[in-house]
Amino acid sequence: MIFTRALFGLRRELFPLEEWIEKSDREAAIDPDLPIIDAHHHLFDARTHDKGWPVSSLMITILYKLHPRLLTKLMCKTQDDAIIRTFSTMLPAVVPYMENGMLRDIENVQDQGDWPISQKEMEGDDSLPAHNIVGTVYIESGWLDPSAKSVAMEAVPEVAMAYQVAQSTGNRLCAGIVGHVPLSEGADAVRPALQAMIDDNPNFCGVRDQLAFREGLYPLTNASERKAYDEKFRSGFSVLGELSLTYDTWLYTDNVPALRDLALTFPDTVIICDHVGGPMGIPPSDPQNALETWKPVIEDLAASCLNVNVKLSGLGMPTAGFGFENGAKPATSRELANAWKPYILHCIECFGVDRCMFASNFPMDKVSCGYTQLFNAFKIVVQDFSAEDKKKLFHDNAARIYGLKV
Repeated sequence: MIFTRALFGLRRELFPLEEWIEKSDREAAIDPDLPIIDAHHHLFDARTHDKGWPVSSLMITILYKLHPRLLTKLMCKTQDDAIIRTFSTMLPAVVPYMENGMLRDIENVQDQGDWPISQKEMEGDDSLPAHNIVGTVYIESGWLDPSAKSVAMEAVPEVAMAYQVAQSTGNRLCAGIVGHVPLSEGADAVRPALQAMIDDNPNFCGVRDQLAFREGLYPLTNASERKAYDEKFRSGFSVLGELSLTYDTWLYTDNVPALRDLALTFPDTVIICDHVGGPMGIPPSDPQNALETWKPVIEDLAASCLNVNVKLSGLGMPTAGFGFENGAKPATSRELANAWKPYILHCIECFGVDRCMFASNFPMDKVSCGYTQLFNAFKIVVQDFSAEDKKKLFHDNAARIYGLKV
């Protein structure tokens, strides 16, 4: 049957992550007219995106069409357990997620996949109101060019890819592009890579070079608890301020003090702490104390470093410890809001509404919920906020911090 589908040109089977999302209790968008900039998302295509996969690119391409479930199983069996613990067995980075897949999520289309949305899907009896996503910020997703002339230049083509997506979607997707340069290469190597990104891609606005480090979790390479203190890293980091670029970082709660020190050393560089500072809700941390362990660390960062902003995102990842990825079906917006509210409100209390922004972190947070349900949860959490504050949290802050014109 699998081979018959391919023979007759039928659409491929769904990946386990796509099948999972189709089990969701569908919801109409709350307050659908509120303009939103999704301040953090990724794009993936394992067929063309070399991340050092344990399965050959030819095998990935074949199984993408013939047997996505088998491809996911093969990837799981050949991955380090740290990757599964961090991202779940559904492995979002294996599932093709380019503009068509993301637009399906944004437009609240019932059927998953990576093919264009039809008019029938947009206007049919099954259609439901979607959130008003007027722009997005693409965050580097590990695309590397193995033929690059230097390590610092390896991710330059990724920024070009994201800009092509921006052009193909009328600047709705990837209105802002945060690329990757390994800052530990030092200023002399980093500067030409950044300049190449600036020259060729008008939407390029910043760099993400993660500080995340925890034994038994991703990332597995180029990670160290001392990375932010390294002299060569700081040499590369200094170039961001010279070129008026922002700095994003994904990290765990244990790594926040290092970010604090970095921010104090470079007070004129705009810094974005991704995913509410990475609360740890799985062993070896104590899940019962995750919130109380995280709270004072975030409070200190916010009070000490006025150049640091925070993304209200990433709570759908397995490392946060809510366990929605293990449920019978994806979480509803009410379930999400009840679980995430203490983290979101604490960030807003500490940083203030002017330094916080909501973001999907899709497709990584997709292991917990659907896109519409995620933004509904955010709206439920801040339902009693003023219209002005909602506008800042969902749109204006991201536009200002990243310099977007959407």
